[in-house]
Amino acid sequence: MAEPRPDLLILGDSHSVALKDGCDRLGLRAELLSFSGNFWHQGHIFLHRSRGLWAKGRALQDRIETVGARMGVDNILQSGVPVLTSFGFHLGRIVPPFGYLKHTADPAIFAADPESHFASRGLVEAYWRAYRDVHVRMLARLAGLVPTLAVTPPNVFAGDNYRAFFEVTKSMIRDAGVALFDPCEALFGPGNLLPDDMITADRVHGDARYGERVMAHILDTHLLPARRD
Repeated sequence: MAEPRPDLLILGDSHSVALKDGCDRLGLRAELLSFSGNFWHQGHIFLHRSRGLWAKGRALQDRIETVGARMGVDNILQSGVPVLTSFGFHLGRIVPPFGYLKHTADPAIFAADPESHFASRGLVEAYWRAYRDVHVRMLARLAGLVPTLAVTPPNVFAGDNYRAFFEVTKSMIRDAGVALFDPCEALFGPGNLLPDDMITADRVHGDARYGERVMAHILDTHLLPARRD
């Protein structure tokens, strides 16, 4: 039997867990579909014409179908429930390889290190498109199907290349017409990193307190899209 329809669906990578924790703390009924960034990076998750969302591999697909069963629908994108997303960045999969031969998007680092190679905005965008354009096109299609808000991962890396790719990804998502919210910018100021006391032990993710602050801000500022009944 289907459970009461949730207030929202959270779809993304491991960063979506903090958003779910925040919903739980605030009493929001949220369904969570979280897949490793590796699966997103490798193109294992995609939109499906009749089923809404599809994943390569039985185990991943079972997770989608389990959520659909709880919501009482075969197509989780036809429930009218708004979707918060945390996919499309996955910077840990593309930034380290980009800098392997000492390419840097920071002019100051380039000037100080004669062995480095300067990476222009155009080069960063071209490299980004090779790996992430497909995800942004998926986000744009998703936003056309269901009320959608893209939420950036918390900014935890101060490195020049991480910042460059983070900002390019934000720009590309917005240019695709998808509403996007950057929690660290809104809560801690432009360019600010996530405070240490809100970072999990792995030094990559925001904790439940961070998730609560993010969701409270989304609610207080009416960023959460309205459901379609």
